[in-house]
Amino acid sequence: MNKLKVAVTSLLLVVSAILIVYLLANREEKPRHTATNETSLSDASVDKMRQTSNDFTLNSLSEATAAVDVHFAEKPTVLLFFTSWCPYCNEDAPKIVQLEKKYKDKINVYGINVAARDNLEDVRDYVQRHHIEYPVLLDEAGDIYNKFGGVGFPSLYFFNERGEVADAIVGSADIELIEDAFKNIKGS
Repeated sequence: MNKLKVAVTSLLLVVSAILIVYLLANREEKPRHTATNETSLSDASVDKMRQTSNDFTLNSLSEATAAVDVHFAEKPTVLLFFTSWCPYCNEDAPKIVQLEKKYKDKINVYGINVAARDNLEDVRDYVQRHHIEYPVLLDEAGDIYNKFGGVGFPSLYFFNERGEVADAIVGSADIELIEDAFKNIKGS
């Protein structure tokens, strides 16, 4: 009976060791641009974004401005796609507000509400509650969101001054990870 226990234990150890070696040899590194709570971006999505980072115009949430032109060539740019009902958007809003204040002289930040999936009054309350001062634009049909992959909320896309996607974060992320992306485009 003792020999049987030793043999089974030895066999389990060998199988475990083989499994660990196999997993380590075939592991894929987690993409830097993917947060923990959302779908990861595929290389095809990132390639699609690189091909579609043209300037665009959207209506502003602010009644003072009817439309806002987003020009990627002005300076590095961050696009934040969000909805007011998204818990992760609400979690990250103070982080983005803090970083936008810190980098506003070097980086353009635009909040883009996917209005087709939200209520305008709720969006106004969200902006007021989080003290958002950067421009909040309305993607009324969801076309711009879909153009950039439409993979989850919040979605942050970081563009250098040439309009190229330098980084992307989908889902909630630590402020350090978000700030690293801000620093990377600021220095490009």
